[in-house]
Amino acid sequence: MRAIVVLLDGLGDRPSSILNNKTPLEYANTPNLDKLSEKAMTGLMIPYKEGVPLGTEVAHFLLWGYNIEDFPGRGVIEALGEDVEMDHNSIYLRATFGFVKKDEDGLCVIDRRTKDITIDEIEKLVDSIPNFVDGYEFELKYSYDVHFILKIKEENGWISDKISDSDPFYRNRHVMKVFPIKELCNSRIEFDKAKSTAEALNKYLLKCHQILENHDVNIKRKRREKQSANFLLTKWAGKYPESQGLNDSNSTSFHSENKEIPSFKEKWGMKGVVIANSSVFKGLAKLLKMDYIAADSFEEAIKIGIDLKDYDFIHIHTKDIDESSHKKDPMKVVKVIEEIDSYLSPILDLKEDLVVITADHSTPSVGTLIHSGESVPIAIVGSNVRTDDVKRFNERECSKGHLRIFSNDLMNIILNYTDRALLHGLRSGNKIIRYIPDDDDVEHLK
Repeated sequence: MRAIVVLLDGLGDRPSSILNNKTPLEYANTPNLDKLSEKAMTGLMIPYKEGVPLGTEVAHFLLWGYNIEDFPGRGVIEALGEDVEMDHNSIYLRATFGFVKKDEDGLCVIDRRTKDITIDEIEKLVDSIPNFVDGYEFELKYSYDVHFILKIKEENGWISDKISDSDPFYRNRHVMKVFPIKELCNSRIEFDKAKSTAEALNKYLLKCHQILENHDVNIKRKRREKQSANFLLTKWAGKYPESQGLNDSNSTSFHSENKEIPSFKEKWGMKGVVIANSSVFKGLAKLLKMDYIAADSFEEAIKIGIDLKDYDFIHIHTKDIDESSHKKDPMKVVKVIEEIDSYLSPILDLKEDLVVITADHSTPSVGTLIHSGESVPIAIVGSNVRTDDVKRFNERECSKGHLRIFSNDLMNIILNYTDRALLHGLRSGNKIIRYIPDDDDVEHLK
């Protein structure tokens, strides 16, 4: 039995007066989701802790049954997804060209993403930026739009990812000074590394700003009344785990604070594939040794996923709802949900598979939050799954269903309903596992 997870990114939402005090999912016409819920066990799932907003990357890390303490940082995930060469004496961050203006409180962020700038202009600006500050090497790898991966390297390993962001992320804020984060450091040495790293990054960012502010490209842009690309906003520092094999796609695990994180196959006994259209998911798949298939659309992803026969776990992802919700127009979100629903009819015909429909987090289409901390609806359909009386798939109706779970309960539920769950307390092989292993997976006594 295959497990097929259809992940509607950011589907959870809040009610709004525009929709008669309903959420977009409650308001939308979703015949296929409703038909699935009629034969499903439904409920609500808390992505991490009630009220704590999550990003997509860490939400999926938890959803696939891993511990939040072992997450290596989104910077690492994005770097892996963009095929950046990894090493152990570096940290990786997302960096973005933004437009700032100096005022009495510092550098005010006018726009976190400089608008209407060409690749040629970006290349000229990047060529002017320094590569070395205080013994640290800084390397920018272009990604898309005005985004980069920033790799910071220190040859002797005197570097730490336990540092804060310079990107304020929210509107009408100032560039933030980068600090070491004491709570994340498990030793004085680690804190000293973080302090040194933060000081070097602050110097680098200010030096870049001075150069960019006075660059011919930005001077000409000002004359044309266009935004300057005059600051590199940084966030999501991460460090590639030291016991992870470098540039080795067959490497299966890494250690975080001496704790091994297994590949998806090692952890759950299932061969997994992710079907998505995002470097974040490519990076997550690389980290956990899952296969990755790029799909241009959700409709294509559904078709690909249904046809795959060589996988036990198939994760189908769409970002469309999340991206729509970020625009803060609930009625547009309704239309996107209805379009997504129209592509789900092939799922209704699956008889032999376990199907899970859910979200990774809530993305409110009202208010000022980017993501929010509410629970998300979930429906599980399978031949041996207990059902309930819920007839519609939305936040309000699913709250009447059987399930009340956290996201990292989901993989245990999947093992259970695909008849792969090992009886608790049994010990098969040289490590504790949760799935019934194949005979070939354990060493035999001869």
